[in-house]
Formats: sequence, structure tokens, C-alpha cells
Amino acid sequence: MIDRSLNAGRWLALPLLCLGLAGCGSSGSSGGSTALNVLMFQSATPPPADQLPKDEEDVIVCPEVIIADGGAAVRQGGQDAGAVRYQISINDVARECIATGKGGGYRLKVGVQGRVLLGQSGGAGAYGATLSTTVTQGGKVVARRTSRVGATIPGGQTGADFTHVEDGIAVPPGGGDVEIIVGLGQGGAAPARQRRR
Repeated sequence: MIDRSLNAGRWLALPLLCLGLAGCGSSGSSGGSTALNVLMFQSATPPPADQLPKDEEDVIVCPEVIIADGGAAVRQGGQDAGAVRYQISINDVARECIATGKGGGYRLKVGVQGRVLLGQSGGAGAYGATLSTTVTQGGKVVARRTSRVGATIPGGQTGADFTHVEDGIAVPPGGGDVEIIVGLGQGGAAPARQRRR
């Protein structure tokens, strides 16, 4: 049984200020991010959202990815546009659930695509932030992972994309609703209150 679901086709409307940041924009293509799809599904296009029979008893409901409150972006520099050095933001998320046996347990894969943008006070160099991925089940944490994400921006360019995939997260059968929460910086530790459905 496999339920491969994702919201890679839905670009998140992030409450980010683009003042002073070059190249601030996102793709609105219905297929989502090609790079993220290739990393997640080994294909430029995502698989169908539901590949299970309608009458299957052990149906896996693959939960949406939630971006933590305050975890959509991190910025370095002052509040004024001229003082901003760089901003790292999450642009797109995806997930895949693969059944591991009877009872509803599954293996979870979570993908994140983001972008590093230079501000007016920024320059060429390597920029990074901590990405947290937390999976809860019935209010209890079943997995918490942190990784360093970012990109190197060469001279003459104003931004660069990054992708990151967390694989092999085991979700046991039962235990209540599952939430997948991702965030940059300190925002990754606190669950968001608004779901991305």
C-alpha cells in the first residue's frame, strides 16, 4: 500500500517582506518544484495523490506539511531595507508516505525547497540556517531532526535555491493524528496553529 501525497503544486504564500532583497519571487507552476520532485520522487512530476483502492481498510492518510509559526524565513541585518544582509526562506514543501505493514504504520519522507536572497548589505559567500523537522503523533514527538541548509552565492548573483529531504522517518501504527512541522531557525521548535490543507 502506498499513498504518495504532496503539496508541491501549492506554493506557500509566505508573509515575507521583499524590500531590499533582489530576485524576490516564486514560481507558480502547477507541477511545483522540478528539483524538489526529482529529489522526492525520482521524477520531474509528482505521482498521483492517491494510489490506493477505495475499499482498502488500512488507508494511510499522509498528513500535510505545516510551516511553524515564525519558521518560514530567517533574516540577518537590521529592520531597514538597506541594512539587510540576507534572507533564507522556505518556498515549497512536499511529503511521501509509504506503508510498512498492516495496522497503518508508515515511513515518511519530507522535502523542503527554499531560497537564499542577498540584501542591499549582503555580498558573495556561503549562507545557511538550521532547518528543523518535527513529527508528532497524538501530541507526542515521534521524530525530531535538524539539518543545516543554505547555499553559496557567487559574485555577481543575488540569490540561490536549495533543496533538502529528510527520509526514513518511522511513524508507528495508531497513536492519534500525525503532524509534520518544518521551520527555519528557532521557529522550527514550535508547532504552528494553522494547517496548510
